[in-house]
Amino acid sequence: MSDIISAYWIWPALVLAFSFGVYAARWWQQKNSDSGNKVNQEYFRGLNFLLNEQPDKAIEVFIKALEVDSETVELHLALGGLFRRKGQVDRATRIHQNLIARPSLTEQQRLQAIYELAQDYYKAGLLDRAENLFIELKESISFREPALEGLCRIYQQEKEWAKAIEVSRLHKRSERGQYSKRIAHYWCELAEQAISERRPEDARKCLRSALSEDRTSGRAVLLRGELNYQQQNYRRAMNLWQSLTVSNPTLAALAVEKTILCYQQMGDLSGLRDYLLNEAAIPKDPGAFALWLDSFVDLFGKAQTFDRIFTQVQNEGLSAPVAAHLYDNTDTGHLTESQRSALLEDLLGRAKNRKIEYTCSGCGFDTKALHWLCPNCGEWDSFN
Repeated sequence: MSDIISAYWIWPALVLAFSFGVYAARWWQQKNSDSGNKVNQEYFRGLNFLLNEQPDKAIEVFIKALEVDSETVELHLALGGLFRRKGQVDRATRIHQNLIARPSLTEQQRLQAIYELAQDYYKAGLLDRAENLFIELKESISFREPALEGLCRIYQQEKEWAKAIEVSRLHKRSERGQYSKRIAHYWCELAEQAISERRPEDARKCLRSALSEDRTSGRAVLLRGELNYQQQNYRRAMNLWQSLTVSNPTLAALAVEKTILCYQQMGDLSGLRDYLLNEAAIPKDPGAFALWLDSFVDLFGKAQTFDRIFTQVQNEGLSAPVAAHLYDNTDTGHLTESQRSALLEDLLGRAKNRKIEYTCSGCGFDTKALHWLCPNCGEWDSFN
């Protein structure tokens, strides 16, 4: 265990040792004054405590050294950042609070220390304190953008979507484009709340705002369908959802499921049959294909389902991966009825067992449920 702890602390010690070398060289050029020697000795003591797994004593030494020479601020900022990244947030907070209290800091150093402290508070879950510091920092030129980003993270976490929209709009005009998708999602979050609370007019306004930010927002189209479905405008809901099977493959499974549900709610089995038969192609998405297949078998039986699938194979080539895997190069014309039945049973089993999976394009996080915001890396609209 002691070897593990030593390895844990060797990186910050090495970083400080390098920085201290630069610092000591400066003092050597200044003729090794008595005060310079004293500071050098204090930093050597601090490094010794770090290497001997005594971080709290090291912090005490570095803080006292700062009282002698405020030019060592960068060392303290580096050490505080390392503590935070290693999960030692209380120690990072202590260092950064001590820095802010120093009257000898330049304005830029003070702002940097405030920003680091805000990040300490955020990581510790002290969101109110972090918010107050980010609000202060957004008035500065050099920390405006990172402060706004910090506020966005806080408002997302607290689900204060109206505040998140307001803050996102404060970003530089030249950078607004990259925030449009995010703002559209904030409007969609507000629309979801309005739909769940039966406030259709508010929901419509939110969705219009979402689409004005991002015309390609599949989520906004999905929610427009939900709103129409809630008001029993089933035809309109179906048209919206069916458009997603082409424009947004990630939402294809949801779109097929909801379209089938609309036909069932209307009691329109004839319309459902036409929808399944007249589909331009069997859905490409494996999840949508499984839903399509299950409904087709229920309505038309196994024999007609088998014929429908292999007509697609012969005429256009089957796009659904599950079926393509099973039927590639199969000579369907010479299969017996029992062979056809066995193949279809195999296909049904594979389709039902094939779970819908989504993967974040940003960090590779896998999930069986669609998330609009990646819980791992915090990116919006990143799942495929």
